[in-house]
Amino acid sequence: MRQRVLKTVAAMVLALSPGSTVGAHTAAAGPSGSDGATFLTFTQLLRTCDFKSNLHADPSGVARTTALVHTTGSEVISDVVMVTAIPNTAYDVRVIQMPRSSATGCNPGDPGVTVGALITDDTGAGGLSIHSPIVSGATGAWMFITRPGEFTQTPAEYYTSDFVVPI
Repeated sequence: MRQRVLKTVAAMVLALSPGSTVGAHTAAAGPSGSDGATFLTFTQLLRTCDFKSNLHADPSGVARTTALVHTTGSEVISDVVMVTAIPNTAYDVRVIQMPRSSATGCNPGDPGVTVGALITDDTGAGGLSIHSPIVSGATGAWMFITRPGEFTQTPAEYYTSDFVVPI
């Protein structure tokens, strides 16, 4: 079973990032048209839309998530891979462009927010590629992954990128 999951993850990473160059954790995204990519890891910090952490929320899940983020022309492209998540479950993935006021929302449809749905398979693995048009004045982007709560507006499970990627 473990070998099957590892092979699935390796295949998804290769399938989601053709031609991408994976840099170090702190590597900056390249300028428009660059082949470079930034490797993102995720943590269980519930963040506000301006990327500040909410210290009053407890960790919620066990998934391991990574992403490759790069720019091409006027787009931010985010290739997300999730493993060890709840099998056959839908997660909302948001790419949120910065700078952003704490009073500005980061919900689907808000300016500078692009959303996609990642659905895990029967092993709890899944992948998604999101193409986000770069909004005027944007200098960076971060990612927020959630599984909606059943009877609350607080997500049942959440993961946020460790830093804002320069764009």
